[in-house]
Parts: sequence; C-alpha cells; structure tokens
Amino acid sequence: MNRISLHVTGSLVALALIIACQGSIDDPGAPSRGSVGGGASGPEPSGPTPGPTDDELREKDPELFEVALRYFPGQAAAPGKQRLFRLTRTQLDLTTQSLLPAAYAASQNAAALLPRDPLQTNYEYAENLSIGPASFTPLTQLVRQLANAVEASPASVLDCADAAEPPSCVEQATRAFVSRAFRGVVSEATLARYAAHTKKSATELGLAKTAADLVQLTLASPGYVFREEVRTATGGRLLPAQLLQNLSYTLADAPPEALGLTANGTPSEGDVAATVRKILEKPAARAKLLRFFTAWLEVKEPAELDISRTVFPELTDEVAAAIVEDTRAFLEQQLASAAPVLGDVTEANELLVSDASAFLYGLEPSGGRRATLDPTQRLGIFTQPAVLASHSGPTTTRLVKRGVFFTRKVMCLPLGQPPPDADTSPNETTSGSERQHIEGVTAEPRCAACHAFINPFGFMQESYDAIGRYRERDGDVPVDPSVSVSFLDEGPFSAATSVEALRGFTRSLRFQQCFTRQLFRFYSGRDETADDDPLLRQLFFDFVKNQRDIVGLLRGLAEAPLFSARKETP
Repeated sequence: MNRISLHVTGSLVALALIIACQGSIDDPGAPSRGSVGGGASGPEPSGPTPGPTDDELREKDPELFEVALRYFPGQAAAPGKQRLFRLTRTQLDLTTQSLLPAAYAASQNAAALLPRDPLQTNYEYAENLSIGPASFTPLTQLVRQLANAVEASPASVLDCADAAEPPSCVEQATRAFVSRAFRGVVSEATLARYAAHTKKSATELGLAKTAADLVQLTLASPGYVFREEVRTATGGRLLPAQLLQNLSYTLADAPPEALGLTANGTPSEGDVAATVRKILEKPAARAKLLRFFTAWLEVKEPAELDISRTVFPELTDEVAAAIVEDTRAFLEQQLASAAPVLGDVTEANELLVSDASAFLYGLEPSGGRRATLDPTQRLGIFTQPAVLASHSGPTTTRLVKRGVFFTRKVMCLPLGQPPPDADTSPNETTSGSERQHIEGVTAEPRCAACHAFINPFGFMQESYDAIGRYRERDGDVPVDPSVSVSFLDEGPFSAATSVEALRGFTRSLRFQQCFTRQLFRFYSGRDETADDDPLLRQLFFDFVKNQRDIVGLLRGLAEAPLFSARKETP
C-alpha cells in the first residue's frame, strides 16, 4: 500500500490520482473499528432489524413465495464484497456542488468534462468505474479550475483573514473542509497532517495560495474521488460514516451534507429506517429515481437517436428534443407522489404533450397542455415515442431490436448470441411487413430458442413506426401486433393488440421480478449474485404484495441488514 504525502506540488496531484486508480488507500492513521468521522469514538451501528424469514413469507402467500423462490433460489445470504469504487460523474458533480458551491460551474463540471464511463447493461456500475487515460486529464483539469476559483475567493474555504488567531482558524477550517470532502471517512492522523501543512503554507504562501492548494490536493485524492468500503467494523458492518454515505449516494447520488445529514450524525441501531425515509423525501432522491428509469428504459439523448432523417424527415431536431423532454416530464410527474407505484408509469395514459410532438399522437398543438391519449392506441411509458425511437432505426422499426431490449431489460429472460451466419439485416424491401420478414428469417430451429422470446415482444410493438407514431399498416400490409406466449408464471397468454399485450406483460410476475432486479443493479452498483437471492426474494415478494410500491422497494433495499455490511474479498 502507498502512503499519500501532504506536500503540495502539481505532480503530487497526479500521484494522488494514480494511487486511487491502483485502489491503494492505506493510511497509518486509518479509522479504527468503531471510529466515527474524524476520530470521534462511538458505538458501532447494529443495523436494521432482519426482515421476515422464508417460512414467514411462505405462510403469508404460498403461491407467490414459490414464484419468488424459482426466480431467486439461493439460500446462503451474504453481504456484498468489500470494495473501493469511484464516484460516478453525477455523484462527483453533486458532491462538488455541495462542497464548493461558489466555485462550482455547471458548464465546467464532471458531466461536461469527463468522458462517459463504460456501461454494463446500460448502467454506470461501480465495478466499471475507474480513472483511466481518457478521464485522468479531464479530472485534473476540473480540479485545477476549482482550485483557481477558490484562489480568487479563498474565504470560501479558509475564512481566516480577520481571525484573532489565524493559525488556529486555518487548522480548524482545514479539518472541517477535509472532513466534509471525505464525507467523515477520515482519520485523526490524516486531519492532523493536512492541518499542519496548511498552517505552514499559510505563513509562507498566504491564504489564497494555501486554500487553492488545499482544494487541489483534497479533490484529487482517493478519499474524495472514491468511496471506500474496505476497512469495516466488527462482523463486516460498515463504519458509521461509511454507512451514511452509502445510504446517501445509493439513494440520491449525493453526499450526506447535501441532504442535511452530517457525517457524525450517522444512523445507529433503530435509526437506519428513519434516515432512509428522510433521504427518500429529498428532491435529489427523486432525481436519481428519474435517472434510473431513463437508464433502465435506455432512453437516448435527442442527438443520439439512430433514425434516418431522410426516411423520416418529420423527426427534426426540435421534434427529437420534444419527445425526449415529453418522456422526462412524464416520468418526473409520475414519480413525484409520496408513494408512486409501477402502474403509474406503465399504464398511465395522460401526459404533457409538447406542440412539436403532438402530431406523433394524432393531436393538434395545444400549448403543451396535458392530454389524455387514445386508450386503444397508447398505454404508459412503453408506447411513448422517445422509448420506441430509442430502440428503432435507422430506416425501420427494427422489431428484433425492440424485442431484444424488452427480453433483456424488461423481462430479464436469458438470450444467447445469434449464429455467426444469421441474417440480421432489417427488411429494406417494399413488399411484406417487417413482421413477415422476421418470421421468415427466424423460422429455422437454431433461431427458435431465442426468438421464441424476442419475436413476441417485438411483434406487439408493430403498431408503432420508427418514430413512435401509431399505425395500422406497414407499407401496403396491415400490421399484426398479436402475440401468444407460454413463458409467463400466470400461464399461457394471448393478446390481439399492442395495448392488450403490454398490459398483460407489465402486470406479470416475470416483469415485476425483472424490475426488482434492475432496480437492485442500478442502486447497488453491481450485478446480483446468488448471495443476494434471499434479499431479492424478499424484495420481490414485498413489491408484489405492496401493489408495486417503487419507493417501498427502495426502502426495503436500503434498510436490509446485508446492505449495511461487507464481506472480505477472496
């Protein structure tokens, strides 16, 4: 393990980042077991009360429990592994905005400067986050800009110019700043070294240079850029400050301070549930929930919609921006209630339709007023143009592409890779419908295993063209959105229309278990393992029994005992 020097030079800012990239955070003054924040000792949090046992779930609803057990069969419950992971770009920005509000600039932030992180099933999983060559220079540039802004206004960090005892003021301000920057996961020895350095620097270089150097060193260090869940308390439980930031970043992508929580006010026994509820009431938590739905549905940015403007000239830049904003506004509104349920998103048929996108719904411009859509043509989020267009194109509806998305992300069904010589070309001819083309090229037995799932999910969306307009014909052929499947827990299912099919699929237990998985993945920052099955089994069971309460599902995750603990990495 490396040790981080407190001598401030430009090269040591790079050194701090290199150490972080290597996952090295060892410190001779690391927090001891039971330590809270900057060395204050206190009782280790015992964590929340364990949830109901399998026997209790089975007694409550035997049939539902058996379904839950099939989806999540693992019996050996265990917490996630110890880990060191980098904050996402959103988390870096919200943390910086909270720590340095005067220096933060929306046009020069992590989201604007850092490249996108590698995605796994379209999520920025913690295990994929790192500091590589592409992000190293932009991150150091961001830190340098923040330091320059602080140098111009040092009182925002070291407000000691008029202090009666400047050295004492500098020491106290340094300790407070570093503790806030590291979210309380910092030792007394580290705080002492920072304070000793800044007191000496303030005498030699003045407050402005010292404040800038303090910001540059602190924000480039592993303690700021990374979250550490390695040095845990007895039994693998997270230390108090670790637990608090785990709750705040998991549920809201923000540091505790930004949510009105302090590092030394970490939840202890009996307080975890209250802290979770407090966080979930914050606008930042609903903003993260909106980001989850956008990532889960894989809604693209307007400029990223892969639709040919030659084939679909109606999709202008204005229309593309409008449909994405319509979906964002819809989700924001549906998720704003105290207890939003999944049906609010999948079956609601009212939304604010912008004038630019009204024609896609067969409506006249009305000044962006709330519209009730034709219930025979539209049903919730999956029939909105932004979602449909995100899985279409460039020249056709790409029903297989839509079906693959639905199979993997919406229903969590397993899919293999297509045969190397499979015909994956879209139907570019003017004869026959796209459904007829797909049925022809996927009729071979070697294709049937996957396309038995893919095709129905694609075919049910044939009523919508590549930019999301409802249609009854595909060229000169009537569309056929009818489907018939036998892989739902409820038994064989058939539907004649897109709306009927969507209603049946999104009310199914398979859909609800997949939603539970997807929310777990996004909020936990990793894929589930067999160790997570007991928790997922309970989450899914409760989600179904509680009328698909989304915020209740988040509470169940964050309040689970395993959420507050880590096991040693093999």
